[in-house]
Amino acid sequence: MSQFRDLFEYNRWANALVLEGTGRLTAEALAAPMPELGGSTRGLLEHLERVQANFFGILTGAGRPPRVEGRTYEQVAAALRQSDDDFLAAIPSFEDRLDDTVEIAWFKRSFSVGQCLVQVATHSVQHRAGISAGIARGGIEPRDLDYIIWLAEFR
Repeated sequence: MSQFRDLFEYNRWANALVLEGTGRLTAEALAAPMPELGGSTRGLLEHLERVQANFFGILTGAGRPPRVEGRTYEQVAAALRQSDDDFLAAIPSFEDRLDDTVEIAWFKRSFSVGQCLVQVATHSVQHRAGISAGIARGGIEPRDLDYIIWLAEFR
C-alpha cells in the first residue's frame, strides 16, 4: 500500500463522514454564515469539492472543469464522492509521475504531481474542520476525523 493510496483512502473516508453530518443539517444550517471560517458549511463543502475537481482535472490533463452555479447540496455531495473515487482510481498513474510538473494557473507557477497530491489531501483537512464546526453549530455531533483513527480501524 502506498502512502498516497492511504492518504486518498483516508480522504474519502473523512469526506464521507462530513457528508453524513451535513446530510442531516437543515438548509438553513447549511447556509448559515461562518465568516471566521471562510463561508457557510455548504460553501466550504462546495469549495472543497471544487478544489479536488480542479486539481484532478489539471493532473489528468483534462483541465479544470467548468464552474456550475446553482448546484443543489445533493449534486455537490455526489460530485465530492465521485472526485474521491476518481482520485483513488488514478493514484497508480499519478505515482508514476510524482516528479513531473503541472502548471497551477492561479499561482502562476508549476508544482510537481506529488506536491499537488499533498495539497489536495491537506487542503481537504482544513476545510473539513470548518465543515465540522458548521455541523456542530447545526446541533449535530461531528465525527472524529483523525487520520490515526482511520488507520486503527482500517489498517
